[in-house]
Amino acid sequence: MADFSGELVSVPTTSRTSEGVAQIIRAAILGGELAPGASLRERRLAEELEVSRTPVREALFTLQGEGLVELTPGRAARVRRLDIADIAHLYRLRGLLEGFAAACAARRRDEEMLGRVREALAAQRQLGQNVTATEQARADLAFHEAIAEAAGSPLLLTLVRQVLAVTMVFRAGYRSSSARTRQVLRQHGGILKAINMGSPAEAEALMAAHVADAAELVLRTLKKRAGNER
Repeated sequence: MADFSGELVSVPTTSRTSEGVAQIIRAAILGGELAPGASLRERRLAEELEVSRTPVREALFTLQGEGLVELTPGRAARVRRLDIADIAHLYRLRGLLEGFAAACAARRRDEEMLGRVREALAAQRQLGQNVTATEQARADLAFHEAIAEAAGSPLLLTLVRQVLAVTMVFRAGYRSSSARTRQVLRQHGGILKAINMGSPAEAEALMAAHVADAAELVLRTLKKRAGNER
């Protein structure tokens, strides 16, 4: 299990909520510190995070709802392990949801929300050459979440976040090449341009194509790893 010592030391005890605990565990899963199948024991997590078991239990239920954790009665929680078919289905669902979100954002064109999308893309473009896989994944996640927010539907945002959370576990497992990074930035720029121009159909098509590209890369990587492990 990942060592969370010090994660909440500077946070007042009264602020150590289930939401804060969920955020720490989520970050560890997305960052690859907690691998698929890793055990999540309430008592040990509570000790390491210096909280009671109640917020840990509530956090694990939250993460179960996001698809990151599986809970089995009478057994320790585990980081959810998905097979390649599950991941392929998730990316197809992500393409549909995010394509729809991009189309909605293009119809609304809320300037404040689109400002956040631009900021997320600008931050992604400023990542240096020595960026880690986790930093790449977080920057990518920020851009996609900003577009989902710009769609203006809390329910759609929740659904997109749930699917993103699961797929980002795999995205954070490898560092993109310079060529792939340039391709992603071009695709992100094209999606944002279509939204800014108020072109829902184009924004939806570009987002769906972008997610399909990401799925192809992730699935190819996972299949290669599976072959090497045999």
